[in-house]
Amino acid sequence: MTGNLLKPGDEIDVVVKSAKPFGLFVESAAGVSGLVRGGSAAVGVTLRVRVVEFDAAASRFSAVPLG
Repeated sequence: MTGNLLKPGDEIDVVVKSAKPFGLFVESAAGVSGLVRGGSAAVGVTLRVRVVEFDAAASRFSAVPLG
């Protein structure tokens, strides 16, 4: 990750890397991986999400879709 850490409440754009029945595996522009629960989108789509939790040690986050 380059620079700032994510924190709950941050709104960021992510790209869908994989879609599963329980949610979407995504990646931020900074290269941080995350899971969007309850979302549905095709692989390669860019989504706007709100960060719910960020695990700095593992460098990953969980989020919910906006809109």
